[in-house]
Amino acid sequence: MRRFTVGALLFFFLAFFPSFSAGGSEGKEKNRPEWVEGEIIVTYRGGEGTGRLETMAARTAGVSVKRFEALSAEQEKNVVFLRVPGKSTEELLETFSSDPAVESVSPNYILRILSPVIPNDPLFSSQWGLHNTGQDGGRAGADIDAPAAWGVRTSARPEKVVAIIDTGIASLHEDLRDNLWAGPGGIHGRNCVDDTDDPEDDNGHGTHVAGIIGAKGNNGIGTAGVAWNVKLMAVKMLDYQGSGTSENELEAYDWILRKKQEGVDIVAVNASYGGGGASDAARDAIEALGNAGILFIAAAGNAGADNDQNPEYPASYNLPNIISVAATDRNDALASYSSYGRRSVHLAAPGSAILNTWVYEPSSSDIFFDDMESGAGKWVTSADSSPQIHWRIIDTTRNGTATKVWTDGPDQHYPINQRTYLSVQNDIDLSGTAGQPVLFGMKIRCDLESGFDYLYLQFSKDGGSNWTTVHEFTGGGDNWTDFTIPVPAEYRTASFRFRFFFKTDHSDILFNYAGVQIDNVGVGWSTDTYIAISGTSMATPFVTGAAALVSSQFPGESPGQIRSRILGGVDRLSSLSGKVSTGGRLNLARSLGAAVPDGDSGGGGGCSVAGIPSLLFLLPLLLLVKK
Repeated sequence: MRRFTVGALLFFFLAFFPSFSAGGSEGKEKNRPEWVEGEIIVTYRGGEGTGRLETMAARTAGVSVKRFEALSAEQEKNVVFLRVPGKSTEELLETFSSDPAVESVSPNYILRILSPVIPNDPLFSSQWGLHNTGQDGGRAGADIDAPAAWGVRTSARPEKVVAIIDTGIASLHEDLRDNLWAGPGGIHGRNCVDDTDDPEDDNGHGTHVAGIIGAKGNNGIGTAGVAWNVKLMAVKMLDYQGSGTSENELEAYDWILRKKQEGVDIVAVNASYGGGGASDAARDAIEALGNAGILFIAAAGNAGADNDQNPEYPASYNLPNIISVAATDRNDALASYSSYGRRSVHLAAPGSAILNTWVYEPSSSDIFFDDMESGAGKWVTSADSSPQIHWRIIDTTRNGTATKVWTDGPDQHYPINQRTYLSVQNDIDLSGTAGQPVLFGMKIRCDLESGFDYLYLQFSKDGGSNWTTVHEFTGGGDNWTDFTIPVPAEYRTASFRFRFFFKTDHSDILFNYAGVQIDNVGVGWSTDTYIAISGTSMATPFVTGAAALVSSQFPGESPGQIRSRILGGVDRLSSLSGKVSTGGRLNLARSLGAAVPDGDSGGGGGCSVAGIPSLLFLLPLLLLVKK
């Protein structure tokens, strides 16, 4: 609000403009008046001022004075409305410039109903968590009331940053690249897995989380995030399979804290991961983030369990800067997979079938693509010296669908002492791709003896004469993963090739590992992939985006106050009574102080695998929709 700490004697100006003037100052919205012309609100110190104004009102036609009795008595001041015919608002404000008895003066602002804001992003109509109209069998109003909230604020302040601890962010995605945080040297975050400044997403989960928080809104592209222009800091703690360690976790916390200490205004951390046991070191690190002014918003987990009885970390640490988030479905029910806790989980947010950004997925329109359905014609296999070549195309199922894949273990068990290759047979011409975000992508299931047996992805820029390893795979499990990696500029030649080098040691006698399966391999530049997945991982970023907007709307408030606004603004639901401490689901509009529309429903993810204390796991539940 525009404020003036000036004052004046009314007698000075009453003689100058005896008649009323029409019109008003041009407002900020569609040139509507911003205030009522010729009217002001004056606050006098103590009991001064009003007697003179009331006397003048009695003597001068058209002058009106109103004292706000209860406010004046409570504040021990005189709060007064004043209307003076013939004077503009600016003239009144300027004239009240010399009276030391006046504490403040402001225009009589015109307040209006805030119209809901609907962005022009083409996929917004499918984003039920933001605006549920009953689409796809949902219940209208079972959402966070985003359009009403956006009537107050659509974007975070430019300096506000959200740190996303996850698998990284696809830096080339059309709906994210403009919102990435840019640090010294143009870095967008930190890779705590490989100890580099390149947090590129090679899994997809972190990119999806980033889109929910801050996909660029109202740009005519894709989806809208909760906060349309918040700065997204990628902190890669989880590898291509969504797995990381406590060491990676602490490195992430340490790096974020250092950035905060260096002056980066990080308002919240999004933690859509879990697994393992309690760690004093991790708890103390999260507490240190809180002491530095950072909220820590964490997924409650996907075990469908009571976290009061079986804690899920880091969400279950009892710290004042943590918000633990459960998931609801499109009918405002607690999602069947969502963990809960009357004491340890604070609120819920939409988490089922959430559509948003994803990493590059190869398709038949790419420069190179093979789904192996037509056989091995695009490939050649080879080996160093004597090892037998075990690469085969087999029939299998992926996520319940029949498919053909390459595998190095056709019998669900790979041999020892292997040095074999699976190479693309012909050159791929990338010489005309300057300026395009060329990517390599595939679907991979990797089950290798961790730290002993490896699959190496290698690139060549000279038709296979020389090879460089660009990624290595080891360990893993039963899950299929979307893997993607940018093709560096130096490999954009007319003779680009790639291959897989499979290397095993002398023994895996103690375990029966299934090996590697590869499907849907491609090279292209699609940066417009959007899919829907489910999990408390998807619910958590709704709350993180809310924290970015609320902290921007109330910049002088502490993290504790921001947290209270978010928790205090929920829609209370019978389905969440006794399940989360607030008994409610996030309502962004209420958190921002906006009016909530009539008919509102109320007055991944945090994906986890239990049992291995040293590891943190991420396990998105369900892939549902692809653009």
